[in-house]
Amino acid sequence: MAKHGIAESTKLHGCMNISFVATEDVDNGSIVANGGLADGHTDVYSAKKPTKEDKVYIVIHSVYGYDERLEEEKNEDNYTNKAGRIFRTYELKSDRKFRVSSDMITPVDDSTPVEPGQYVVANGSYKMSAVTAEPTDAKFVGIVETVEETGFPYFGSSKGVKTSEMGYVFDTRIVKVKIRVIKND
Repeated sequence: MAKHGIAESTKLHGCMNISFVATEDVDNGSIVANGGLADGHTDVYSAKKPTKEDKVYIVIHSVYGYDERLEEEKNEDNYTNKAGRIFRTYELKSDRKFRVSSDMITPVDDSTPVEPGQYVVANGSYKMSAVTAEPTDAKFVGIVETVEETGFPYFGSSKGVKTSEMGYVFDTRIVKVKIRVIKND
């Protein structure tokens, strides 16, 4: 079962919502750049993968339309914004904060996990990239303020995932990263 990004608009007060559409699936917690007005629309923009030279927007679309028949399918990480469907983003302003699941950030390297004090930038992907020093050449820069595990594993009979210490469980634990926007020109 595929898992997808999660995002929360922790403190994005005063940040305008802007609608985008993409040619591929885009998870919540992704960052996008403005590729210009989408064909046939007057207020919907084409999403493109942002680089260091782009102003970015955070994808936080209402989670709806996923399969609710099974309890394990109700988790937000089972939702993605499908290609060709309009989704909501927030513009990012300095000192505003948001949280994303840690899988929406590419770590510095395989041996360095995302941790407080690191910075995040756009790097040609819908995911943010972590860096250890504050970049001076990027239009979007955020700083990781907290990294915390949320959720819990709960008993799921033999249909769950077997873990060595807990038996069969549905594991709803997710690591979430709170980011404060430093700049987004």
